[in-house]
Amino acid sequence: MRIETVSTDDTDSVVVRDVTAADAAAVAALLTELGHPTDEAPLPARLDALRAEGGAAWLALDAAGEPLGLMTIAAHAVLHAAGPVALITALVVTRAARGRGVGRRLVDDAKRWAAARGCVRLTVTSGEQRADAHAFYPACGLAYTGRRFTTPI
Repeated sequence: MRIETVSTDDTDSVVVRDVTAADAAAVAALLTELGHPTDEAPLPARLDALRAEGGAAWLALDAAGEPLGLMTIAAHAVLHAAGPVALITALVVTRAARGRGVGRRLVDDAKRWAAARGCVRLTVTSGEQRADAHAFYPACGLAYTGRRFTTPI
């Protein structure tokens, strides 16, 4: 398990660590805040599946242990690039913690994670309605490069 204490822009102490099954309630609340209502019951199995495929999930906590943010990331091989591509599959920072550097720290961690796995690109998708995210990601060095098309199956 990776545990690291960092200082955010407002000098509050933040701990970023791997998500555990015991974090299911906090993760469900964060995913719901992101706009993906989630029941905590299936999260430990989903976390196991994510890790079985080589992905990771991190929780950012304040000094009192309260959740501030969540990031999940995966990498996959593609034919069109010289190495694997990393994908941030979820990133949320609580409304109360936004603007304090928590999200930027999680993106920086994602860049390091991807580089350590030989990834040639880090990608994130964002819904059209998320104007705040559309300003945030370029500020973290992720350029707008296109659109996402999807359908449930």
